[in-house]
Amino acid sequence: MNSITVMLRKKYKKYLQAIVEKIVSDTQANRTTRLKRILEETKETEGESEMRERMQALRAQLSDYMHNLHEVFSSRIFVAICRGFWDRLGQIVLRFLESRKENRIWYRGSSYALGILDDVFASEMQKLLGNALQDKDLDPPQSVIDARSILC
Repeated sequence: MNSITVMLRKKYKKYLQAIVEKIVSDTQANRTTRLKRILEETKETEGESEMRERMQALRAQLSDYMHNLHEVFSSRIFVAICRGFWDRLGQIVLRFLESRKENRIWYRGSSYALGILDDVFASEMQKLLGNALQDKDLDPPQSVIDARSILC
């Protein structure tokens, strides 16, 4: 029985990762929703409102994906996929920052982008799950925490 449980957990994790990878690749396929491109084209003088405008298409797409996922999956699977998705987008920002550590010009835009991602994921999950959502589900994933540590 233990071996079956281990096998099922392994398959579950692989399927979750595959779903997340597919969603991330879909968001990165369109020029207007490609997070790295948005970060690269951000100018030093741009503020948060300009970044929100630049990320509007990505925000809308994230919201649509989350609504569709919520309709299809149970709450726990929905949260796991959303957190994986959030983490993968955080990894994109983290890799972007790591490749530009010596150039702090990119920090402001990246900080705004992380805040916008946090807002989208937390607010959409809260709106869709309400009281069924646990506090730990709203905590930023590790990649976002690591990216923020570079920004400090």
